[in-house]
Amino acid sequence: MKKKILFMILALIGAVSQTQGQVNPKISQLFEELEATKGTLFSRPPSIVKRGGIDGYGSHPSMDYSLYFYYRPDLIRGRKDTLFVDSVLRVEKTCFDKQVKAIRRTLSELQKEAEDTCYYESHIGGKDTIFYSMNLCRDSSRVQKYSEGKYTYLYSDEYLDFLLESGRGKDAFEVRFRYTTILPSVDFYSDTYTWGDLNDDIERLFNEHGVTHRNSFWQHDEDYSHAVWDDTEAEDRKAWMSIVNYGEYAYAGVTEAKIYTLKEDQEALAQQLLAAVDSLALKFTNSRQDRYYEYHYGTSFQGSQSPILAVYTRQISETNSIRVEAANHAYHFLILNTRGTEWIPTEWYRLKSIINGKKTYIEGIDSAP
Repeated sequence: MKKKILFMILALIGAVSQTQGQVNPKISQLFEELEATKGTLFSRPPSIVKRGGIDGYGSHPSMDYSLYFYYRPDLIRGRKDTLFVDSVLRVEKTCFDKQVKAIRRTLSELQKEAEDTCYYESHIGGKDTIFYSMNLCRDSSRVQKYSEGKYTYLYSDEYLDFLLESGRGKDAFEVRFRYTTILPSVDFYSDTYTWGDLNDDIERLFNEHGVTHRNSFWQHDEDYSHAVWDDTEAEDRKAWMSIVNYGEYAYAGVTEAKIYTLKEDQEALAQQLLAAVDSLALKFTNSRQDRYYEYHYGTSFQGSQSPILAVYTRQISETNSIRVEAANHAYHFLILNTRGTEWIPTEWYRLKSIINGKKTYIEGIDSAP
């Protein structure tokens, strides 16, 4: 599995670098190394997101690389098998140190070509802090500085920041790393590829493989929203897996979901369809768009995921998104059309509808995820 994930990250990063030519190669190399040396307990997958749209981004899409990882021995200490715990912590600490070393080495290399660097380091009272912010853009007119406490952040058409600090618990550390670069603008005269075109292609793709969809309806009004979130003990909070708000916040929301499902023994086909849907979503980002979008590289069926693609406006009107999930011994593709705020119910995989918490279930689907 680890080799499979590494291959995916390498392929994605390589594709981005080759097609856009704007991602610093040292960052690409760094993320390859970080993926290859990460531990298993305290690391999260790297996030690589392409953002764009004709409005607020000035027709220039951006690429954001971010990573968060930590070392927390207090989370597993106290177990009876001391030898096992010590062995696991040695491995995790070795992985953590390798990743930090790789980042600091890359920062040292990039500092030679950076236009400006803000640096802070402190080792007071047994607490360690190391902070970097770098501007890698040569256009000084595109640079902004922002101070937050002890740290000064640099923002430009290409910048990064890194923070290592002592975490909660003894010998604990947390690391945050972010790199952002502006990509070339989309050709104004390029062929259009709309959300409707994308939706049609996805439907055609699944039809070719004999996979049909079902419809589900999720709704909550303003009064219900207040009732749920003003009461911290509200039982109905458990009915909703997540709340996603891409533009201005709206209390009410209506989502029409189109869900394609493949059985557990159809994993190979599910992965094939995921690759095809992902390719179509990326094609969408390479065309001029009149709404904002966020495209997430490397989306998989494993664990809680960000959407492959979300399309929205700043003012709440309509949001479209594509998600994939593994649940109830099956693989699911969710195509969501939302007016207002997108609330995703916890039992989405077996619901016909949920309206202000009142659920209608699909017959024959059990409740075990």
